[in-house]
Amino acid sequence: MKRTFAILLSVMLTASAWGQNIVSDFAASLKGHKASFDYSYAVKGDLPLSGKGKVALQGDAFTMTGNGLEIYCDGATRWTVDTAAEECYIESVSGETPDYEANPALLVGAVDKAFALKKTSSTTFKGKKVTAAYMEPKTKGTNFKSVTLFFAGKSLEGASIVVSDGTVTEFVISGLTLTDAKAKSTYSFDTKKLSKSYIITDLR
Repeated sequence: MKRTFAILLSVMLTASAWGQNIVSDFAASLKGHKASFDYSYAVKGDLPLSGKGKVALQGDAFTMTGNGLEIYCDGATRWTVDTAAEECYIESVSGETPDYEANPALLVGAVDKAFALKKTSSTTFKGKKVTAAYMEPKTKGTNFKSVTLFFAGKSLEGASIVVSDGTVTEFVISGLTLTDAKAKSTYSFDTKKLSKSYIITDLR
């Protein structure tokens, strides 16, 4: 599921209000801000899964919590804390060649670079009339096959993600807000906060 979380794309603008490419317009609007939102998801298929959590992100830095995982990234280092297993993994990340599949929520600020908007249309999502934005990855060979984002006015309501094996994950987004940017150090994690029972694996 961690890879699928990378498609929590917080695009919240309609084509009529923000021009022909809503993806590029929203990506530009995020600069200099911190975006925060809640999410819930449901994986459809033979092995259904569901869960919920919270995301805060700013460019290539973010924090995300949900389903027993806490993920922190300051743009250079990522800490993944598994509270159930009492394990913490520390990894280096690259700002020049970001791994979108392994970095949850990272695509929010770079969605226009990773995906191409194919078309928009009117539809319904969770009983609401929405605008659907249909996108496909610009780079072949990724795990993502397609992404559809749903907007009600200027509010992002959710997303539907299809990966290479045909699995569909549906996200519902709520409470998205933009506030002033913070220092990137606020997105880092101090492993000293963990109890001595945690196993810390440093892969840097």
